[in-house]
This record gives sequence, C-alpha cells and structure tokens, in this order.
Amino acid sequence: MKKFQTLLMSLLFIATISGCSTKRQYFEPTTIQNESVAVNRLTSDIDNVSINGAILKNGNAISKNGLLSENIKFPKDTTLLNASSDNLVASSIDGNLTVKNKSGQILFQRSFNEAIVSAAFDDDKLALLSAQNKIYLIDIRTNETLLEFELSDVYAQNARVASPIFMSSIIIFPTLDGKIVIVDKNGNIIRDVVVSSEQFFNNVVFLDVVDNTMLAATAKKIVSISPEKTVYYNGEIKDVVVDKNNVYILEKDGTITLANLQLQKIKSINFKFAIFSASTIYNESLYAIEKTGYLIKTDLSLDNSKVYKLNSSVEDKIFTGINEFYYKDYTIKLK
Repeated sequence: MKKFQTLLMSLLFIATISGCSTKRQYFEPTTIQNESVAVNRLTSDIDNVSINGAILKNGNAISKNGLLSENIKFPKDTTLLNASSDNLVASSIDGNLTVKNKSGQILFQRSFNEAIVSAAFDDDKLALLSAQNKIYLIDIRTNETLLEFELSDVYAQNARVASPIFMSSIIIFPTLDGKIVIVDKNGNIIRDVVVSSEQFFNNVVFLDVVDNTMLAATAKKIVSISPEKTVYYNGEIKDVVVDKNNVYILEKDGTITLANLQLQKIKSINFKFAIFSASTIYNESLYAIEKTGYLIKTDLSLDNSKVYKLNSSVEDKIFTGINEFYYKDYTIKLK
C-alpha cells in the first residue's frame, strides 16, 4: 500500500510539473504594418450583441448600417435581434419581445416564457427562435401564431445564433440543436436537415442562401445543400463569410480556408495560434479581428495579407457591421 501511495504521489507530482510547464501559445505575427488602425470611441460600452445588432450600456443601439438615432433607446438586458430600414426587433432576457419602427413606435409586443435569441421579419410575418429551442411564426398584423414548434432540449449553446431567412415561398429556421427547419408561409413544416449532431454548443451560427445553394454551419460542421448534392465540411469553425460564390472558413487553429459553394477547398492560409473573434468582407478584402489585439486583412484570393496592431485585446463582446467592427467602447471603420 505504501509503495502504491508513493507511486501515486510521484505521478501527481509529474503531472503538476508538466501542467505548470505548459506555456500558452499566442499569435505573434512576423510582420506588423507601421500604419496604425483608426479607432474611434462609442458613447458607451457594448452591453449585448447578436449577429444583427448591438445595444450599448446607455441604451443606444447599432445595426449593420451603424449607430441608430439616439431617440431610440433600449432597456438593460435587451438584445437587438434584427433591424431593417424600417423596423427593429428586440427581446429582453425575460422574454419580452418588441417590434418598433425607426421612430420608436411599438408595432408589436408579446411576452414569452423564455428569451428570444433569433428573429427575422418579412412584411407582417415574424419568425422567431427561443432560448428553449422553440420556433415561432407569427402574423403581427392579426397577432395569430401560425407555428409554434418545440425541438430537442439543448444543454449549452454558443452565444452566436443565425437568423431565420425568408424566401419567396418558405422560411428557413436555424435551431439550437444543429438543425435547420424549412417551413411554408402558412406555418407548415416541410422538412428538417441535420447540420451537426453534437450534444453541446450545437446551435446554427451561420445560415445563408446563395443562388440555389443553402449553407449552414455549427461550431463543428458546415453543410452545403443544392439541387445536385449535399456536402459537409468538418472542422473547428469560428466563423463563415460568403462572398458571391466563395466561402471563407475561419477555424480555431488560425486557418482561413477559401472554398467554393460545394465546400471544395481552393486555398488556405494559416495565422499560427490566431484566435478569430469576428470577420467580414468589405471593399474586396477579407478582414478578421484576432482576439489578442490584431486586425488581419487579406485579399479575397488569400495571396496577400497584412496584420495591424490594435490598441487593446478583443476578449469581450464584438459586433460586425457592414464596414465596421465594434467592441468594448471602440469602433474600427474599414477602408
């Protein structure tokens, strides 16, 4: 018994020493541009973000097109889920959902038993996904619920959730359990498609339709569905950006892969140990924010890249606009 205890203590000592000697690796670019990145200040820190909007701690809001009028204010613990040229959809953490116009007038309001985490609208139709993995289709003109359908239980989810997509005759819903659900405009479920079957953090974080191809992604898998075929891409997915027929896949190991709509690899580039926080395409360039405080810019063929140093790390909430990144109380306008 004494020999066993001695052996056990020795193993624990070795494990402790090994753990202490493990050094975390950070992104260290070999070349950093001398040109500084223009960083401006927001009126307040960011409080909550979604894929389509951000709300500051002072109640002001940001859509993909930039800061909204200061006349439009949102209460604490509210998330801006979607914004168009006319309307805004927001939900509080306790499930109070509102649709407002840009003048701040409430067009629709309803309380749910849980927070709404994703939303899209088209004319009088409102498509929603709740934190309990329940999808809704609501006619806001008549207040009629056309569809209320609960999917599988979820145990943990990523903070990023894709928005539903309205098409001419159908609505495509993302879910929190790795599926997409296709519904007609009357609220009838047509079919569902499994993107990934992971047990945890399996929400659909990206959803888009390009020509006749639908793309959806979770943190572990991307699916491309076209009339010809369905194909999958496996990886540790941090972000997906689509430009015309090109798909840019940003992965956990610092790799950016350029693929076609059928997810066939064209080229890849690796930024060793880079942790991507957000990305976008603007003015024929792909931009990515690196968590430890860098802005990476590359041409769309991934042939030429530049790295710029930021004024701080980006470890908190970040929102991506059409031509700006927003984090903490900073904004970076892209060129």
